[in-house]
Amino acid sequence: MKKVTLLLVLALALCFTFSASQAAADQKFLRMASGPEGGSWYPLGSAMMSILERELGISTSNGPGGGVGNCKVVGAGRMDLGWSYTHTTYNAYNGLSEFDGKKLEDVRHLMSLYPGVFQTVVPEKSDIKSYADLKDKHIVPGKTGFTGTAIAELILKAYGLTFDSIRQAGGKVSFVGYADSAALMKDGHSHAYMAVTSCPQATIIDLEFRPGVRFLAVEPEYQKKVQELEPGLTPIMIPKEAYKSLDEDVPTMGTVTNIIISKNVSDDLAYKIVKTLYAHWDELKQVKKQAIEESDPKKALLGNNIPVHPGALKYYREIGIAD
Repeated sequence: MKKVTLLLVLALALCFTFSASQAAADQKFLRMASGPEGGSWYPLGSAMMSILERELGISTSNGPGGGVGNCKVVGAGRMDLGWSYTHTTYNAYNGLSEFDGKKLEDVRHLMSLYPGVFQTVVPEKSDIKSYADLKDKHIVPGKTGFTGTAIAELILKAYGLTFDSIRQAGGKVSFVGYADSAALMKDGHSHAYMAVTSCPQATIIDLEFRPGVRFLAVEPEYQKKVQELEPGLTPIMIPKEAYKSLDEDVPTMGTVTNIIISKNVSDDLAYKIVKTLYAHWDELKQVKKQAIEESDPKKALLGNNIPVHPGALKYYREIGIAD
């Protein structure tokens, strides 16, 4: 009787394992969380999912999101793919910083893309010369759950400010996306537009035209303070060639844009996703030329410090960038 029971348990376990692996292999719908309107992530995410749908014969969707929130939804299994940053995904996997001790161990690295540059602009005619001058102003750091919002909080902290201290001094903090943030500045209702995104960014170019803007620098001494708070961020320059309003490079903080994937996506499908996207890279250049030109299969592991999905790793071994 014991032998029969044991055989039955083993048979059920094998059936369950087979069913789970078969379900993963037969996945027919792929969900991506990208970014807000006005940035690079959303249009590139839409283009990527269109390519995968066309080439792999799989149904896809692309929805708005933010770097921190995307880690959470992929980690919880509500999305299969998400856009983020390498330092954010490291924090997510290890339960650090904004993830408050909750480790998202189902998150895997799929590919690194281009640098994510933190950029803050203020109205050209304002008297704001430094982040310290934002102590009683109306700032827009991004939506809650955006990586840019988390970085804005760190940079302000390096200058001795917090969202609460700004409010207490009579200022205001609005958590809205890029398009709404730009609208607030155009209408004269905000003093600082903040974003971590590609450089140049279309929304900032638009703000250069109206109302006209200046960039705030994160000076080297404050860059060091930011790195003490978040070692995953790196000093970087906004090149003067990026925007017409610049006549010199502007020091700031940066990270690396990446795409994450759930560990529950099958190895075969993850392999096909990476191989297919890189095979159609020129098609993505039509959406965001500079961002894609700065991305390359040889940079696919740049800045990454979490496990790479085995399916993606297989492809990277084939092209000689992984052991």
